[in-house]
Amino acid sequence: MPDYPAVRVYLDSNVLFSASYDARSDFLDLWKLRNVTPAISQYAVSEVSRNIKSPEHRRRFESLLTQTQFISDADLRYIPTSISLVAKDQAILAAAIFASVDYLVTGDIKHFGHLYNTVVSHVKVLRPTEFLRLHQDRLIS
Repeated sequence: MPDYPAVRVYLDSNVLFSASYDARSDFLDLWKLRNVTPAISQYAVSEVSRNIKSPEHRRRFESLLTQTQFISDADLRYIPTSISLVAKDQAILAAAIFASVDYLVTGDIKHFGHLYNTVVSHVKVLRPTEFLRLHQDRLIS
């Protein structure tokens, strides 16, 4: 088995919501990758938690959180001044930058689409499907 370098990936709230919403979600593979640590901030956790409606979804959400590294929310000044984001998404990017993760994985095309496949202060921004494709060789079967 290859020796995979450690990778830390910040998951936007929409990714965690989708992964926990459906027990068959492909996004659950984000927690099944060798030497990949999913991470999230309290800001994003709160956003997901507010939108959960069913007990089953809540259970799956809480289970995923036990397998996810918590990182600190961060000052918005970590975001380069050249980056334009709506207020609610600035906290997501700031936390990812502050925590020095390798990737920010988000399905929010509307607000993060212009940053897909770019690097912002050492953090590469990718869609969940693109991240999974890029790291498919790490998937634990």
